[in-house]
Amino acid sequence: MGAEDLMIIMLTLRLRGRTGRYHLVNLLGIGEGVVKDRLRELKKLGLIQVSRSGSVLTNDGVRKLNELLSNYGIANVQEIDLAPVFNKKYNYCVMGGLLKWPGEINIVELRDVGVRNGGDAVLIMHVDCMSVNIPLTGLTVENFSPELASRIKATYPCGTYVIAVCAGTLYNSLRGLIEIAKAASIGPGKSWFKLNVHM
Repeated sequence: MGAEDLMIIMLTLRLRGRTGRYHLVNLLGIGEGVVKDRLRELKKLGLIQVSRSGSVLTNDGVRKLNELLSNYGIANVQEIDLAPVFNKKYNYCVMGGLLKWPGEINIVELRDVGVRNGGDAVLIMHVDCMSVNIPLTGLTVENFSPELASRIKATYPCGTYVIAVCAGTLYNSLRGLIEIAKAASIGPGKSWFKLNVHM
């Protein structure tokens, strides 16, 4: 596991609060030995605190996670229920606002990036001041759920592109979101070089 996978564990702890190792294994869908090793690594770095009741981010961990998310171009990551839009219940759905959005990127290509990286369903939305649009469809989130649209508008400012990724594990949902943010931040025809996050 690399720095992104450590970030996914940290982000899971932020989303879920204090979480035990076995619950993390089930949420993320990765092996217990891997989770145990990564928790040990994060603890050694002072980014989490581990007790019998589970692991939780430290203040340094919160700061580091915010820095990493900003580096990846993601803001306000949270879990969300997208059953009203997809007309199907997925195990885990997450959404986050993109901090960087080059206008020439193809939305279909970004959806494909999310699916290739673990997402079972990907929804790209654009928040304008009146509604939450679903580009290329002529639809708005309000068509499916006014409550969901209100939540999105309350979380993300006008002009923000919001990405939602659903999958069978929280790991795959978060990984799909991160990979889309990376693709959006570099633009078309460029290579992504591994971020040096010094974890």
